[in-house]
Amino acid sequence: MSNGAESQNLDPGYPLGGPGQAVVHVGPQLKPRIVSVPTRHSVHEIDLPEGTDLVESIAGLLGSLGAEGLMVEFLAGEFGHISFVHPAYGPDAEHPMSFTSEFESPGPARLRHASATVGFKDGGPFSHIHASWDEEDGRIRGGHLLPGTLAGPTGLRLRVFALHDARLLSDHDPETGFSAFAPAPRATDGDSPNVDAAEVDAADASSDGGAADLPREFDAVISRVRPGEILDEAVVCVCRDARFDSAEVRASLGSTTGAVFTDGTAPWPAVEFTHLKGTVSGAMSDDPSVQLEGEVADVAGEIRSGQLAAGANPVAVTFELLVRRV
Repeated sequence: MSNGAESQNLDPGYPLGGPGQAVVHVGPQLKPRIVSVPTRHSVHEIDLPEGTDLVESIAGLLGSLGAEGLMVEFLAGEFGHISFVHPAYGPDAEHPMSFTSEFESPGPARLRHASATVGFKDGGPFSHIHASWDEEDGRIRGGHLLPGTLAGPTGLRLRVFALHDARLLSDHDPETGFSAFAPAPRATDGDSPNVDAAEVDAADASSDGGAADLPREFDAVISRVRPGEILDEAVVCVCRDARFDSAEVRASLGSTTGAVFTDGTAPWPAVEFTHLKGTVSGAMSDDPSVQLEGEVADVAGEIRSGQLAAGANPVAVTFELLVRRV
């Protein structure tokens, strides 16, 4: 259902592409297209009580869990007051992706799905959260959550994947013009997790996207997938580089150019995933099997979900991908 699309322009005045049609951004195309860091990880279930500021409290988990990168999936509960935006058309054909102005929802609202990436930005903890929810009047809403969003009367339960050998760093991306998280190897003892943009670029440039011959204790890979990469193909690439023949995708979020499900579509140019999960088998073979399912918020504020069609969903701006060895 619409969450306020009547307040934005749904006729941008330039030709629109179809769901799954890749967008080439005006900025320089950076390499590698998939930036990966192998890591050990641990899993924690955490309850947030009513009134907790979601953005602030999730960012604070970095300190309490002793990690420099977290991926989070929301399991159950309610939101209170919600501040959010969702995708919108950009100003012209060369910049077709943007966000709406801020919406407010007073709550309470029942959680449908949500995921978060947690790391550092501008020298401090930072969280990136996509969510969907059912409001009391029956409306379904969703999008990118902003500071001021609160846990509701029943609180929220989270499953947190703490990444012990990786740090997540959000910085301006010259290719797309948006901010995006990228992983880097975790600093050794005595180093600061608060690095600058040049260090992030150096980590990107030095990564070969591979993780061959990983020690057995490295049981996960955290990746940043750049625009135009096909999502399910990127998952297989990450698995092969890590030598994960069987794996699962968890707590992942980002955007694709529209969405192509096996039983429907969401419109171009960008949709935001409130979650992505799935399985991979036979990744090291010539015929890998990938099953991915997710839910998205689109430019009209509609919430759509389903199983992703194979080879049909290129990344729009960025995707933050957690793959765990099975």
